[in-house]
Amino acid sequence: VDGTLHHTIFNFDQSMSPMEGDVELITQLSINLALPRPYPPTPESRMNHAASLITGRNGAIIEVLPEFEYFRDIIFYFKHSVSGKSATPPEDPKKRGTQWYPSDSILRWDLKRRDKENPALEYTVHAFRGHPQEYVEKAALVETKKEGASFSGFLSLFSKSKAERARLSSADPTTVVNSCGEKFQKSK
Repeated sequence: VDGTLHHTIFNFDQSMSPMEGDVELITQLSINLALPRPYPPTPESRMNHAASLITGRNGAIIEVLPEFEYFRDIIFYFKHSVSGKSATPPEDPKKRGTQWYPSDSILRWDLKRRDKENPALEYTVHAFRGHPQEYVEKAALVETKKEGASFSGFLSLFSKSKAERARLSSADPTTVVNSCGEKFQKSK
C-alpha cells in the first residue's frame, strides 16, 4: 500500500516526502533527460533531490516536461479529494461567503525540513489563500454514529461539519493501483 512493493509514485496520502517509487522515477527521468543527479548518491541525497524536483524548487524536470507538474497536481487533487482535510480555510462568521476564483485553487509547492536534526525534506502544499492542503491521519477519529442513521452519514459528506472526516477505505487510488499490480504480477 505504501509504494515500496510496486513502486507506485506520488503517495502523498502516505507521506509528504518522496517514497521509493518517487526516487526511482526521478532517477530514471534524470538519466533519460540527462539531468544532474546527486553525487555521491546516498539515500538521503537521492530523496532530497527527488523532493526538490517533484516540488519544482529545482525546475529542471518541469522545464523539460511541463506535463509532469500537471500530472503531479492531478494526482494530488484526486488523492486529496478522497482522503484530505478541508481544502479551504474555515469561514469567518463575521463575513458572509467567501468568493473563490479558479486561480485560488492553484497548488503552491515548497519544501521544509522535518526538524533541525533531520535533514530530510518534506513537501508543503498550499492553496486557497495560503491554506495548507493536508491529509487525514490514518488513525483519524470517526464520529460515533447513531443507529439507523446511515443516510445521514452519507449526507454528512456534503455538510459544513467541523469534524474531521475519516479516510475512505477502498476508494483510495493507491489501493486500486496496488491491487491491479498484484493481479498483473499473478498473470505473468
